[in-house]
Amino acid sequence: MLGLSAKRKYSLPCFSFLSFTFLIFQPSHATETLVDTFFTDQVPVVLSATRLAQPQTEAPASITVIDREMIRLSGAKQVAEVFRLVPGMHVNYFRGNRAVVGYQGLNSDFPRGVQVLIDGRAIYSPVFGGVDWANLPISIEDIERIEVIRGPNSASFGANAFQSVINIMTSHSSQSGGVQFKTTVGERGYQRHFVRAGNSYSRADFHISASHTDNNGYENNFDDSRQDKLNTRIDYQLTRNDSLQINASAINTLREISNPNDPSDPTDPHRNLDESYFSLHGKWEHQKSPEQLFITQLSYTRFKSKDRFTSTFDGDFPPIGAVSGITTFIDTTKLYSRWNFEFEHQLKASENTRITWGLGLRADETEIPFWTNTTSRHKNSMQRVFSNVEWRPLNHLLINFAALWEHSQLSGDAFSPRMAVNYLLTPKQSVRFIASHSFRTPAVVENKLDTDLNFQVGGHELVMPILRGASNLDAETVRSFEIGYHHLLLRNALTVDLKLFTNQYDHLIDTNRMTLAGATTFDGASVGPAEIRYLDNLEHVNTSGYEIEINYKPNKNNLLHIGYTHNHSNGSEDMVKSIPKDSFNILASHTFDNHYWSSLAYYYTGSMENLNSGNPLGPMRRLDFNLGKPIQVTSSQSIDISFTAQLALDRNKDFLDGFFLDNRAFIEASYTFH
Repeated sequence: MLGLSAKRKYSLPCFSFLSFTFLIFQPSHATETLVDTFFTDQVPVVLSATRLAQPQTEAPASITVIDREMIRLSGAKQVAEVFRLVPGMHVNYFRGNRAVVGYQGLNSDFPRGVQVLIDGRAIYSPVFGGVDWANLPISIEDIERIEVIRGPNSASFGANAFQSVINIMTSHSSQSGGVQFKTTVGERGYQRHFVRAGNSYSRADFHISASHTDNNGYENNFDDSRQDKLNTRIDYQLTRNDSLQINASAINTLREISNPNDPSDPTDPHRNLDESYFSLHGKWEHQKSPEQLFITQLSYTRFKSKDRFTSTFDGDFPPIGAVSGITTFIDTTKLYSRWNFEFEHQLKASENTRITWGLGLRADETEIPFWTNTTSRHKNSMQRVFSNVEWRPLNHLLINFAALWEHSQLSGDAFSPRMAVNYLLTPKQSVRFIASHSFRTPAVVENKLDTDLNFQVGGHELVMPILRGASNLDAETVRSFEIGYHHLLLRNALTVDLKLFTNQYDHLIDTNRMTLAGATTFDGASVGPAEIRYLDNLEHVNTSGYEIEINYKPNKNNLLHIGYTHNHSNGSEDMVKSIPKDSFNILASHTFDNHYWSSLAYYYTGSMENLNSGNPLGPMRRLDFNLGKPIQVTSSQSIDISFTAQLALDRNKDFLDGFFLDNRAFIEASYTFH
């Protein structure tokens, strides 16, 4: 059993946040000399909207950019925590130790509407769908930059870019030279030890890192976790025009789980879940000329979650009644492997036209005996063709046409088009109009769902069906319309992004309850009727609202980030309840003359209920305080020390009953030798 530790209380005057925000933006003599070098006349470039590098004013999407500095200032200890800074995004922890990151609701324990890319490779589980944040093949120290597309983008990235796309770009190996040691300790047994070493040889740069994390989770819950992670990246300059990037990751995770309402439940007892993950990714870029770029990627991923148990219990057992000596064996082990290949060609076709096109091939193999009632492996292949045309008929007018066709062995054909118009009022001020149709293909479990519970009672077998799925599920679809405004002011010190949106979701997959007469059998005879949950394309919902993001960086020592989202939704009741009406985030930071830095972050998510959880969540409010100082020991050695306090401003329920956000404190020390 993984242990628990004591809970400690913190308090902070309510006015301190406003006072801090006011004080940090007063003029600082130490930073006035930096203004001329900090500001530029260049519009920041983004890469994720169309796969082409574009000034943010010309991108056909609402994009939040989070860099390494903002991650540090936020005090985030896990990658998933970073996305509390994104307007419309919300973060929960299912059973306390598995992060769930969603965008504008429609969330379950496996949120399937957010696509995540790491250095261009899609991280998406073929079993349940969604992203396994507990086994993400990077460390937070690896991240150089994150671009979050706030809206559907299947036209660029395929089936699972249904609500949002998170594109994580890691640091080049040349930026990680030398040795770094980092230790983080916190309340309730939290410990994380991280080491990274990097070097260069001729035309090759590399780094390798390892980490070990212990976390006792929430107080009085069975949600401890342990993880060992090994990452490496190699960057090799083959020729002047050819570069090769290789990433490899190996992860082992032990997570404590149980039925949170009844740890003695024989179908979901208190136990440890053993998970292993391995991935290998290669990316070759060939710059044929300034007008042409070829990108080829190949990756392999293997994941296994071992979860087999036998349990017994005595007592009343519906639908039989009072019995004793009931034994059940359940194997919820999950195994998958994936090969993924992608080719892309970017070219400048004329003075006013740029094109990117490409194709993708993927082969998945999964084994999920409990959920599909078979030990046979399920295979699924996917073929994809995509293209985006950027046409500039006038200097101040930009039109993007994009389309993607995808064929899945399990789900058939799907097509996603997008058209966007960006009108530049000035080089740093634009209005955008976007219309798109996106889709999400059902995951393997959704396509093959056929789950029974099998019990042994006095030498006889009891078969109880609990989950069934409709055959040939349709893809979920969303028609999205957006009007946006992006403006850079004060020589890029202030950025304002506004978005009005409406989304029309249809064919959403959900479960309902139904009764099957005679479906439960005991010793060959019908015992039923049995109530089961049935999966089908049952739901629809329409959402509309607006988002605001403001970033203000008057100099290198100050930062203010604000994000707000308002949603109005109507449609299926369960879908509407899963969409928070309002969410808000603010991060303010200041670096003092003596190099101490401090930041405050406030996060708010309105009431919601994740799909199929049966647990309404009240508003979530959290205040984070961070304080740190870098110490330059010698010209080649430095130490960074920081303190983080995460303060729960309410008794915030986290996804399920019994799990509540609480106050936690962390101390972190890092030593770097170049």
